[in-house]
Amino acid sequence: MLSLFFSHFAFAQIFICVLLLVKHCRHNQSIQLFILLMVSGAGYILGGLYTYEPAPLFYIGFIAGNALPGVFWLTALSVFADKTHIKTWQYWLAASTLILPLASKGIQLTFGFELREFVSAALIYFYLQLTLELSLIFHALYVSLLSWRSDLVQERRYIRGGVISVSAVYIVLIIIVEQLLDVQWTGLDVIKSAMLAGLITAINYFLFDSKLSVLFVTKTEVKQPKAEVAMPPKELGRIISAMEQDKLYQQEGITISSFAKHLAIHEYKLRHLINGEMNYRNFNDFLNYYRIKEVTEKLIKPEFIQTPVLTLALESGFRSLSSFNKAFKGTHGITPTEYRKKHNG
Repeated sequence: MLSLFFSHFAFAQIFICVLLLVKHCRHNQSIQLFILLMVSGAGYILGGLYTYEPAPLFYIGFIAGNALPGVFWLTALSVFADKTHIKTWQYWLAASTLILPLASKGIQLTFGFELREFVSAALIYFYLQLTLELSLIFHALYVSLLSWRSDLVQERRYIRGGVISVSAVYIVLIIIVEQLLDVQWTGLDVIKSAMLAGLITAINYFLFDSKLSVLFVTKTEVKQPKAEVAMPPKELGRIISAMEQDKLYQQEGITISSFAKHLAIHEYKLRHLINGEMNYRNFNDFLNYYRIKEVTEKLIKPEFIQTPVLTLALESGFRSLSSFNKAFKGTHGITPTEYRKKHNG
């Protein structure tokens, strides 16, 4: 049976993937979350192989399957959107995809009845759970797409795009096709297990090839960005000039694509120059360097002493005060207001 073969193959690949990553996970949140995602996937596979409720593996599958959307969301934020720190409320929101079904199961075991015996309560619970899971998945796709577009490492863009797409399709199949539409088709199990087996095999291929940075940002990969390069080549000089002289970073909605068109440089080569020569991991970091530099200079100039911080932030190209404050504090370690006070007495 094909589905059984692919399920066992996918489980074996997940086990190998976890073994490859576990030695790197101690101080890396992204790898820790990715391992948790793999473990959730393995638990879901076991639950599918042993579907009878009295079996202990059924409950493993129950927990893993319900935790999967929340763990996928956290993993997407950390791995695919390069979110440096996951907040406490985000962990709780992700955990709610498991807490709700556990609460329902607890009611059944404690009081001897299920919510589905009460039609109105069952419908509310079902659609609440479904809405929550789909919202987290589609938000994960949204933030991953934004990060994918600004990622300057071409190989990582391809791999991340493939991983996030296949993973999302796999989870949506579980939620929509199985739970919402209740499709009873044996071919569906084959498709799911084959997709998962192919996905994990591809990830293991890159991990075996010592390309850990394809998916994760490791300490050895992080380099100090440099905006100025000694004797830059012609094209790199045009990039720096466009930032320092033309101040293109101030343009609202500027993207790597529009910047490439402005410079008449192929987008692939532009990504390589900004990443390989200037050490920026993504396009937003590159833009924010010049934006922060401009605001930093204005904060200590007498003619801008009365200008609100928000005005300076918006004029430099930031879209909101919160994003500016986060970027500024990440650069200087203090808020813009504190920096102004410190340098103006």
